[in-house]
Amino acid sequence: MRWVDENSMASETGQRPQGRLGPMSEPTLTAWHLLAIGITLATVVWLWLAERSRAEAFPVRVILSHVPIVSTWGPPQATGVALITFSEGDVRADFVDLPVLDGKDRYALWLVRSSTGEAYLLGKFDAKQLPVTHVDLLLPEPIPDSGWDTVLVTVEPEPDPDPAPDARRVLIGALPGTPVEMELLPPRLPQTGNGRAVETMWGLILVNAGWLVAFSLRRPWRRRSVVRSAR
Repeated sequence: MRWVDENSMASETGQRPQGRLGPMSEPTLTAWHLLAIGITLATVVWLWLAERSRAEAFPVRVILSHVPIVSTWGPPQATGVALITFSEGDVRADFVDLPVLDGKDRYALWLVRSSTGEAYLLGKFDAKQLPVTHVDLLLPEPIPDSGWDTVLVTVEPEPDPDPAPDARRVLIGALPGTPVEMELLPPRLPQTGNGRAVETMWGLILVNAGWLVAFSLRRPWRRRSVVRSAR
């Protein structure tokens, strides 16, 4: 960056300025501007990757209950909550008022795709004599994302020759954001909390990056404008 006064302008153009010109700076795209743009873009990419990794490792919360139109077995007051982390194959659940089964049967926890009826067995468990039955399952591999929309608890015979869910359906729940959720649960107001804050943060970062790029591209044009006005 150099300073341009009336004497230097006269020496370059061969003419004396009509009026007295104050000192003007000739903007240029410096390494500092490139560094600022690079830091901004790197921050955007880092936040995007961090947000994506948190979303992949965040468990999905599913509320299960006795639904009269679907459930065919068990007490109507039975309920449960399941936390499913698909990327880690981690399943944790708590069930209330599940009856204790005899040695011929066991409970099974499934993921189901309602459109095709395809089911994925998460694991089997036994109910305890206490009011709350805690289930902690760690699968050897991540749970495949195949469009599951329903979580189901059934009673299965032991041993079980049929790989499909038994007709004795106890509890059922819908994964959040699926059409099945609207069928099983009443409509809920949309959540307007952290999501709006994240969108605002991303918007500010992108706007700042855009202004930096715009100012950098505008600098050569301003330089040419100064030379033309001096002539």
